[in-house]
Amino acid sequence: MSGLLAAIVLVAWGGQAVAPWRLRRGNEAARRLWGHAALPLLLTGTLAALLYVRDRPDAALAAGLSPLLATLPGRILTLLLAALLGADLILALGKGRVEDLGWPLAATLSLLFLAAASLGAELLRVGEGQRGPLPLLFAAAGCRLLVTLGAGEAVAPGRPLLAALAGLALPLYFLCLPPRLAHTLVAGGSWLTLAAAAVLFLAARWLPASLRRPTVIAAALLAGLFFAQAGDLSQVLPSDPLPPLQPLPGR
Repeated sequence: MSGLLAAIVLVAWGGQAVAPWRLRRGNEAARRLWGHAALPLLLTGTLAALLYVRDRPDAALAAGLSPLLATLPGRILTLLLAALLGADLILALGKGRVEDLGWPLAATLSLLFLAAASLGAELLRVGEGQRGPLPLLFAAAGCRLLVTLGAGEAVAPGRPLLAALAGLALPLYFLCLPPRLAHTLVAGGSWLTLAAAAVLFLAARWLPASLRRPTVIAAALLAGLFFAQAGDLSQVLPSDPLPPLQPLPGR
């Protein structure tokens, strides 16, 4: 169930950035369709994210994401989400009548939200477990962002071009994980899930048009499952022990 919730978040939130950017140059019929779909998709992804976090209260507390409005990361995410809700509401009411400039602005706002949400997801994955070097944490968040954008192409018009970046980002994400977590994932066979997701993402753009969207959806499901497995394992692995105390000079 956790993997399905993570996949819903990837697709529903990723589409918030990809679709408006693709529609910035004016396809009135597609704009009207996205005007109807954007807000329900955003709310669906938000509900899935809340259910995912609810099942990990200790990790959310350790990550500074709970209580949501009592922490700085939670307030930033809430503020960006509220702004994105407003943008989607404008698209829903205006549909094809929204000025051309409004579509790239909505995509940019969505990208900022996704960047913050990706970092928040990595903090949640760490929870009380092993964080590893801070640069690798940010790199993992960047890889997760690329995967989210690739998954968002499942609900966006056009050929899945970002899916190729998502396919490349998944192995890089694995390399950013703490060694003990990575070894445990390999021992449990989770690397097969990651490899299958990466292959499907990479193959999506080259398949016939009728198979591209189902392939991206399948890749997003597998990526969500891997992210959930990595998060769950990270919480049960012991943290690195503290270095032994050095004796004081002369003792």
